[in-house]
Amino acid sequence: MGVADVIIAGAIVAGACYILYATLWKKKGCCGCEGGSCCKK
Repeated sequence: MGVADVIIAGAIVAGACYILYATLWKKKGCCGCEGGSCCKK
């Protein structure tokens, strides 16, 4: 793998980790969405 491949792979992994953090931990529960409730029963 070249330097460009390593950079691209790192960017993909970093983006995936950011999305995972933003969707799971940032909400702090099922009703963490702004502008409405995510806990529809």
